[in-house]
Amino acid sequence: MRYLERPSPLSKIPEFLSQIKPIEEALSIPTWDAAGFVAARDVVMPHDYPPRPRAAYDGYAVNSAETPGEFTVVGSILVGQYREASVGRGEAYYVTVGAFLPEGADAVVPEEAVQRRGDKISVARRYNAYDNVDPPGAYAPKGAVLVRRGQVLTVFDVVALLDVGITKVKVYRRPKVAIFSTGDELIKPPIDPDEAAELVLRGKVVESTGSLVEWYIRNYMPYVELADRRVMGDDNEALRKAVKEALQRVDAVIITGGAGPSEIDHFYKLGFAGIRGFRMKPGRPTSVAFVNGKVVFGLSGYPISALHGAIRIVEPVMRRMANVTAGPGSGWVYATLAADVAGELAQFVRAKAEYRDGEIVATPLRTRHHSFTDPDASGILVIPPGGAKRGDKVLMLLYRDPRDLGRWFA
Repeated sequence: MRYLERPSPLSKIPEFLSQIKPIEEALSIPTWDAAGFVAARDVVMPHDYPPRPRAAYDGYAVNSAETPGEFTVVGSILVGQYREASVGRGEAYYVTVGAFLPEGADAVVPEEAVQRRGDKISVARRYNAYDNVDPPGAYAPKGAVLVRRGQVLTVFDVVALLDVGITKVKVYRRPKVAIFSTGDELIKPPIDPDEAAELVLRGKVVESTGSLVEWYIRNYMPYVELADRRVMGDDNEALRKAVKEALQRVDAVIITGGAGPSEIDHFYKLGFAGIRGFRMKPGRPTSVAFVNGKVVFGLSGYPISALHGAIRIVEPVMRRMANVTAGPGSGWVYATLAADVAGELAQFVRAKAEYRDGEIVATPLRTRHHSFTDPDASGILVIPPGGAKRGDKVLMLLYRDPRDLGRWFA
């Protein structure tokens, strides 16, 4: 059926999505390679981190019960060093931020807060247990969920997991996609720019639509693997052969161009059974079909129309196939604060972002440590000096996508 005869409402897409079989194959990969993959299991802390008290300040590790008082410095422990050491009565170790404390020490006296003469230091005031110290489990206690199944692992997740010693994660195999840009009029770069300019004036077109779709996939759909990218003419049989061959090794094919009601209507000529055209503008000829259990998309040859089809149709289908429940964020946005953030200094505060009444609302998440280990966090708020009030708009670096794509089809 030609799409112009009866374009479908977008409400048809949820019905199509219900037929998509999500990928089940899971892989175990090094955490440092996991950005862009989808978590196949909840990532749960197998141990407390830190596993033992750790210095949160450069200074002297002491037994807090002995402060104030005089101490003898009997050694030093730097970050990255692991030493079986302990402090006796009246003893201290010099430690740097991140270093594990020696046995018997439970507080760190800042370097600038002591008077030192030789190997002796004088501590003038009382310190309590865990002052200037990250206690066991402060970053992440055993059993804590750090990343939820279905979340796209971002570079922030990778940093957080490596920070607490998780070096392997279970992820889903990324669905593979091929993009075929069609059109006898297309020029495929690289080509001499002057020659290309002359050809454009003679009616040719420098291929850009498929490149735009590729850019969107690479930047906003990292859970998809681009396995093939071709520029082809309008030969229907050649396209049929290419699609048939590609579907043996990829999960989806995207065809750009030849989507209109003309003699070069690929979906119509190839006989793909699916949804032919949507009530959307631009991108009305966008189409989607099942072919032997795989998915084939047809997008307009016009860049802006194809991008609309990629965002509105391709992305939700591929998210379903890839098991995505929370995608990667889109970078810098302005968000409205849902609560006050007090403080004199400029701050970097994790927050959960939600869309409410047409705006992004950010709820600050209060934690003691500086890692990113919080599955509810959507991004980082940039709070100005002096703090900010509820209702203020502040900059937010989104690393998790708060969009509800389901609302696009209602």
